[in-house]
Amino acid sequence: MGAAVHGCQAGPWTGIILTSEDIDADHATLRSRGVDTDPEVQRWGAPVPPMFSFRDGDGNALMVVENG
Repeated sequence: MGAAVHGCQAGPWTGIILTSEDIDADHATLRSRGVDTDPEVQRWGAPVPPMFSFRDGDGNALMVVENG
C-alpha cells in the first residue's frame, strides 16, 4: 500500500488515503488480522475506484483506494 495525505484533521476521519494494487487481498488481510474494516469493498463502477475504510485502535478512520 502507498499513502497520500489529503488535509489531516483531528477526529475520526484522518484524511489519510492509502492506495492498493490488490484491494480485495488487502481488505481480506486486514480483516483476518482483526482490523475494524468496512464489511465489504465498496464498488460503484467507473470512474470511481473500489475502496474501503478501516479504523485504527483509537477509532481514527483511514481509507484504502485501489490504483486504477
